[in-house]
Amino acid sequence: MTEKTFLLCPGASKSGTTWIRTYLGRAPGADMGPLGEMQVWDAATVPEKAHFLMPRPPAYRRAEFRLHRALGVKPRGKVLRWHLQQDLSRYVPWFAARLDRPGIHLTGDVTPGYAALSTDSFRRIDSAFAERGITVKTVFTMRDPIERAWSLIKMYRRKAKLDDSLSDAEAFVQIFGPGGRGSTDPNYHVTLSRLGEVFGPERQFLTLYEDLFVPATISRLSDFAGIPAWPDAGAAPVNAAGDRSGLPQGVAEEVFPCFARDYEVVLGRLPQAETLWPHAHLLATS
Repeated sequence: MTEKTFLLCPGASKSGTTWIRTYLGRAPGADMGPLGEMQVWDAATVPEKAHFLMPRPPAYRRAEFRLHRALGVKPRGKVLRWHLQQDLSRYVPWFAARLDRPGIHLTGDVTPGYAALSTDSFRRIDSAFAERGITVKTVFTMRDPIERAWSLIKMYRRKAKLDDSLSDAEAFVQIFGPGGRGSTDPNYHVTLSRLGEVFGPERQFLTLYEDLFVPATISRLSDFAGIPAWPDAGAAPVNAAGDRSGLPQGVAEEVFPCFARDYEVVLGRLPQAETLWPHAHLLATS
């Protein structure tokens, strides 16, 4: 009998999570749900993520949602998200119902905002699934921290969330440098610690964004999730040996102290980051 598995992927953002969900969702025996990101536990339990809370839908949408549930019709994503956010006790039964369908053994939630969940939230999710005989496994993919932060700056610029009077480099240092506010996600070492308090090593899949798309990693991820492997499903192997991000000279060095702990912890877990992460060499000079 195939093991019923709930795969929880709490990020990290800008580190290949969309690809992970798409890859898992195409597998036979998988039902990853109708939403790209569920955004349930982060919106309901993390104050910094409260902007993900959905407004109450109009009455006709709520009625439509109830009808769709009764008929087994795919619900509207935004109404489903609102429904689950209103009562976290609905979350596990909803996913368990996916696993009750004939031929389905894998479901999951790929929401980068879950990197900010507390140890208690991770434990609540795990315990509730365990009570139903469902195993929770976690996937956490990490990108060079400075590269990831620079990617966030580019996204903030596209979404007009930066002061127009500041260059990207100035905004980067202001947000991610010493004394900056950072992002709403905790550093990698914080999320890794919280995951480790709940999930044993055999239930954690850790990888680097920089080698996520290579056949060997894809095969390992497939084995971990219990699905057939498509080793060629990724993009061409990512060569991150050099800094091709366009970061202005000296900026990485300026913000590095704020990310040093992440580099230290991740290199201890995944030594290949020393060559795959463009700014890992700064650890030796810090």
